Amino acid sequence: MKYKLIVSDFDDTIVDDSQFITDDTIKAIREFENNGGKFVICTGRMISAIIPHAKRLGLHGDIIGYQGAVVADIDTGLFLSEHAIPNSIAMEVGRFLEDKGLYYQLYQDDTFVIKEENAYSDLYRHFTYLPPKIVDEKLTSYMSKTSLNPTKILIINEPEMIPSILELVSNKFGDRLLVNSSKKFMVEIVPLGIDKGSAVKELCSKLGLGLDETIVVGDGLNDIPMLCSGAFPIAVDNAHPKLKEVAKVIAPPCTDEPIKWIIKNYCL
Repeated sequence: MKYKLIVSDFDDTIVDDSQFITDDTIKAIREFENNGGKFVICTGRMISAIIPHAKRLGLHGDIIGYQGAVVADIDTGLFLSEHAIPNSIAMEVGRFLEDKGLYYQLYQDDTFVIKEENAYSDLYRHFTYLPPKIVDEKLTSYMSKTSLNPTKILIINEPEMIPSILELVSNKFGDRLLVNSSKKFMVEIVPLGIDKGSAVKELCSKLGLGLDETIVVGDGLNDIPMLCSGAFPIAVDNAHPKLKEVAKVIAPPCTDEPIKWIIKNYCL
């Protein structure tokens, strides 16, 4: 078997907005692993928001969250490694976003932290099925008081506003932080130098596998580092056009069992 490792994004890659995983996808992954392969999810999600889906897929061992900033164990939920945003930089970002009147949330101890509930926090809560930590004060005040180094900062806004927000924040902080997008209503901020590409390389080293033995699959802008890591790059058909430009293969869309298709055509 040429490809012994598949590292895949989750949202809009394995599943669509319904978050439904088909039985055939589960069977394909299990067949791949029963034949000696390893399947790993690499997502922007919180660990607590992705582990239930990983268990549904029958996965064990490493799972990568927060765009590569955290590696955790599926069975225990324990963080094996974590890269956080330094408090001083996070405070700068927070003040900038608050001055612009933009909604954002922080991540602390695998929980999302908000000032108060609103339509955007409700959207995220519905998406993750997890409750927030509500602090009832500006998040900059909370960070200052707690000396928090957040795992990630996430901006949520209307889809038509995301490109301009992405450009605005990238121009301001792109030399010190990784600023990109995973979904049409999100801008994600993590430490510079930490991304899905670096996570894939570290995973391969840990497993003793080469990038030439690895397939990476994704759909969003935040998957570009992963597809440019040196592994075999595949984009699903519903992927962002910029991701398709760096892919060698276009798989079926997330609504049409792309993981099953990849395993059948490239792994078994």
